[in-house]
Amino acid sequence: MINGKESKKQASSTSTLPKITKIEAQKRKGRYNIYLDEEYAFPVDEAILIKHILHKGMEISKTFRQQLEIEDGYRKAYTRALVYLNYSLRSIKEIKDDLIAHEFTGETADQVIEQLKEQGYLNDLMYAESYTRTAANVSGKGPYVIKRELKKRGVKEETIEEAMEQYPFDQMVENGVALAEKVMRRSSQHSSRETGNKIRQNLMQKGFQSDVITQVLEQITTEKEDDDEYDALKTQGDKIWRKQSKLTGSKKIQKVKSALFQKGFAGDLITQYINEKEMEEEDE
Repeated sequence: MINGKESKKQASSTSTLPKITKIEAQKRKGRYNIYLDEEYAFPVDEAILIKHILHKGMEISKTFRQQLEIEDGYRKAYTRALVYLNYSLRSIKEIKDDLIAHEFTGETADQVIEQLKEQGYLNDLMYAESYTRTAANVSGKGPYVIKRELKKRGVKEETIEEAMEQYPFDQMVENGVALAEKVMRRSSQHSSRETGNKIRQNLMQKGFQSDVITQVLEQITTEKEDDDEYDALKTQGDKIWRKQSKLTGSKKIQKVKSALFQKGFAGDLITQYINEKEMEEEDE
């Protein structure tokens, strides 16, 4: 007669773990589906398949399956990071944000980042230097804008300062002059003073500091020839004159004078223009 202990021991010796009955390649290259006891169980990356020499007939315990699934999750995160890096250099923060956005855990993201750093794929200084050179050479951005954008991408302050060595002062002035010339081409209908103000404002918005702006303004000429200045005044003046069409007499003249003065035109030119407009109205 078999006692209780012997019965349990016999049952234990005859129990079996689930076995791999099929390994099926997915349409997605490098990915495989694992079937246990003829039923789909979980997917794995090719690297994991090779690492653990997974094969038909292999028994898979619950603990081992959990390990495979954890490793596969890490492998998917690593592959995702490589794909993201394939388009361009990325900062550490950009990689982590992207992995989190694709529902990988922070812990997995940190592990992937450490591996990528060890392999030389992730380096915030290298990224910041490349970003600075591109921003300076292609878009002509000022240093403050570049610093702000790098900070937003998670690059540390000391790393940013080191990267800014890629953007020498002479190049900042050169970029500033190019930007100022664009503003001047768009400002043919503005006064010399307003053109200068627009240039200064535009350079500040683009992230250039005061010492660069001073150098830029010394290298360009915003002063228009007298005829060009007066042509600009007439263009602005005619617009204002029409806008104040409901007014008459001294009130209209005062409004037009005030508006033209605010736009930076000289008093003698404004007086000349007003005299001409008054004569025109007398002739009508």
